[in-house]
Amino acid sequence: MSRYNDILIHITFILLSVGLIMVYSSSIKPHANYLSGLFILTKQMTSLFIGLFMMLVASRVNHRKLMHISKGLLFFSIIILIAGYITSYGNTTHRWLLLFGRSIFQTSELAKICIIIFTAAFIENNKRKLTDFKFMLSNYYIYLFLSISLILFQPDLSSAITILSICMIMLFVGGISWKQIKYFILFGFIGFISKVLIIPLISGVKNYQFFRFLEFLTGGVPQQENAINSIAYGGFFGVGLGKSLWKTEYVPEAHTDFIFSVITSEFGFAGLIFLFGAFLCLFARGLMIVKQSPDLFGMFLALGITINLVIYFIIHVGYNIGLLPTTGLPLPFISYGGSHTLFNLIQIGLLLSISYKNKKNNG
Repeated sequence: MSRYNDILIHITFILLSVGLIMVYSSSIKPHANYLSGLFILTKQMTSLFIGLFMMLVASRVNHRKLMHISKGLLFFSIIILIAGYITSYGNTTHRWLLLFGRSIFQTSELAKICIIIFTAAFIENNKRKLTDFKFMLSNYYIYLFLSISLILFQPDLSSAITILSICMIMLFVGGISWKQIKYFILFGFIGFISKVLIIPLISGVKNYQFFRFLEFLTGGVPQQENAINSIAYGGFFGVGLGKSLWKTEYVPEAHTDFIFSVITSEFGFAGLIFLFGAFLCLFARGLMIVKQSPDLFGMFLALGITINLVIYFIIHVGYNIGLLPTTGLPLPFISYGGSHTLFNLIQIGLLLSISYKNKKNNG
């Protein structure tokens, strides 16, 4: 019985392969007479090889052992979040851990997987106490809100809201009351208003997040309009690989934030159907692993990882087609970027570990 004989890994490799092709395609200039996207492709391939190695390591970890060190992992991620502020002192953002003048990784990506592990372990250890708000406040929410606050003020509003949503879904499935769900929403609303309105007014610092949200409400976001035009221009079969004229000139960050618009421009509606089909298969396989897990920790860890991958896909597509404000969240396994590639592959490794344990238990 091989732990790698799983449709999950086939889906992942297909998406990674498409990602490499599209990162290169979306970063080249259509009429350039040189390999304009080669540097970005090389960097992405380096991140991919590191990520695949970490996926293999994670797939061989007994996921049950993570439960016993879940709080330690959370504290470690909080220290790394704080270190991001210290090492990037003087910068306008504190999203990256900087060492020797180089960006190592995005700290919220580490925090996200550690929070998911901590939440899964907490649910297993305290299943009967999830409805006790005072217990939850002193034993869970205080740690969660500290982590979320550190991410929120990096500033990384979109990641903070997304991680909070993942935890809310995990706890809701675990059995928390609707009253606590309301507190989740209230905390998120207060955090949003504080970050977008109150603090900028007090500090006098120009708040791009407020203007971005206002532009979305009024329908005046040029990059979204160009992305939508790029998608529409592709038709059913697309204009062909590398031939989209909207990228680089009209769609900013085409290889990261708006890579979905490049895919649908160059491969048309067929490319859209392929992406939705691939992520639907990933979601279905993730839910199957959740369902077959013999222990609560494995079940909720798999649930958190699956929700994370799918919600990033939904948000990325949502702001590319103008249904959501532009957040800059990457398309999993597709968009350019070392941090999210690395930690997404670690999560796939953990899913493979849980799946392998399920197969062994089921004979």
